[in-house]
Amino acid sequence: MEQMDALYTILEESLELYESFIKVEYDKYDAVIKDDIKKIDEIISKEQVFYLKAKGLEQKREKITNSMNIKDKTLREIIEMDDEEDNSKLKLVYDRLFKVLEDFKKISSECKILIEVRLHKIEILQGKQSENENTYLDGKSQKNNLKSHIVSKRI
Repeated sequence: MEQMDALYTILEESLELYESFIKVEYDKYDAVIKDDIKKIDEIISKEQVFYLKAKGLEQKREKITNSMNIKDKTLREIIEMDDEEDNSKLKLVYDRLFKVLEDFKKISSECKILIEVRLHKIEILQGKQSENENTYLDGKSQKNNLKSHIVSKRI
């Protein structure tokens, strides 16, 4: 019973962590849209802290499930095997955590796509800039040949 309470507490902490993490992801999404590099750097620092906290909570959860000899069971299986009182408590936090994690995955995926699109645009612009820089080369790409040869226009 005491271990189930500890598991419930860890799940509650995880829920709170991911709820605040979602807010940070929305901030990151806005910062990427606005090209606010300084804000993105700040958010990345916050994300690193969140990931460390999430890892710590995951380790605590694993320790509890190991001590209960249910380390190979999913949270849903743990809920089903428990008594009614703990079952309803755990089910409620499980449902909320599941919803928050779905929301987190969605905004995280949207951020990833947005960042990939921005990076692709940067690569295209760099490619165009490289083409302009190669105007006076003898037809060989600077990427393939590190030595550039200048061809005089008088010839």
